[in-house]
Amino acid sequence: MSSAFFFIILFPFFFFFEEKKKTIKMTSWLDESIDDPNLKQTIQDLIQAYPASSRVIERMVRYYDNKPSDREAKRRKVEESTLSNDEVFRILDLSFQLPARKKYNLIITRTHLLLHNPKPDIIEYQYNLDDFSADGGACVPSPDKATKCNTYTLFLKTEDCLVFNSQDKVDVILRKPNTKDETLIVDKHQIISNLLSEHARVKIAHPTKDFFRNTGISSSTGKVLEDKCHVLAYLKAKDGFLFFLPTGILFGFKKPTLFFPINSLASTVITNITQRTFDLTLTLKSNCQVLGSAGFRTTKEGDNDTVQFSMIEQSEYGGIEAYSKKIGVNDNSMAEERKAIVSKKEEEEEEEEGTSKDNVVNLVDEDSEENDEDFEPSDNENEPLEYDTDADDVDDDEENNQKTMSRHDEMSVDEDEEDLLDSDED
Repeated sequence: MSSAFFFIILFPFFFFFEEKKKTIKMTSWLDESIDDPNLKQTIQDLIQAYPASSRVIERMVRYYDNKPSDREAKRRKVEESTLSNDEVFRILDLSFQLPARKKYNLIITRTHLLLHNPKPDIIEYQYNLDDFSADGGACVPSPDKATKCNTYTLFLKTEDCLVFNSQDKVDVILRKPNTKDETLIVDKHQIISNLLSEHARVKIAHPTKDFFRNTGISSSTGKVLEDKCHVLAYLKAKDGFLFFLPTGILFGFKKPTLFFPINSLASTVITNITQRTFDLTLTLKSNCQVLGSAGFRTTKEGDNDTVQFSMIEQSEYGGIEAYSKKIGVNDNSMAEERKAIVSKKEEEEEEEEGTSKDNVVNLVDEDSEENDEDFEPSDNENEPLEYDTDADDVDDDEENNQKTMSRHDEMSVDEDEEDLLDSDED
């Protein structure tokens, strides 16, 4: 037999083994990279339908396998020696809410802010200092904590935010290179704020009564809560606290925690006023970004972005209105375009109602003038009362009625006497 004959006979077996080999190879990289059986089966079906796609899909899977995630890029094991030359200071054992609910050491270097987990000795988050917003920092009393403490916020120019707390009764340890640890006891909140402002280049704003004076009333005592520097509000279905600061309006401290710098506000509007609550709508200037807005989207009102906070107590209105005037933001609550639209039919009905009321008033006034224009009061008690023609008419009517009734009684008596006489004759 010729070699060509054997090739024709063996070619199907060769093709079968090559396809089997490819299938085994494909299964191996799918098994290594993809755990989801449904997704794996879908990819296999796609490759069988379009064999040429096998190489492209494999390369794509390999690429994402080898690419580190953003979280892994931030979580890096760092030797103490690599930080000692560049570190400015660190504050030990702070309780963070964002970006994670953990205790971290906050480290400031010449170029970065680092969140260091001391137990595994890992830098879990790192941020470039140039990425922080200069006006995106605040230190406010924590309104929802059982123990008295302050909450700090640091906003980045991107959609990110750091939130941490420090308790009043718990000492804070400040560590600087080549110096002995310092225990912050008195004015710890102000010291931390000053350190962040100086070395992280973030201005830390504090509540002040020069900008916002609370007018809310306690439900239990009925007195104004002058020491309170926040307002309870809702952002859609999420409750939080509004702080009216010299640098802007802060809403926190759950996700989203937001900050509206003063230079981003175009106007404020009070809407949906009820007996107990009202809504506050912030209108933003064009091309202005809400800080800390990860996953948050504003609403559109005309050509402007707006953010609405609802269910604010009526008693808080005075303080919010005064703050808007203090920072020079327009209050458009009574703008013409926001007034209720009255239909033509409603206008006609109101005009008719007003005309009828005027007519009634005029009739009453004319009658009063007619009856009283000649009346002159006197101090003499013996002087007879003013003659009233209407009263005379009433007396005449009563006299006529009495005469008619007496006549009717006389006729009834005569009829009874006639009946008696008839009975005697019989």
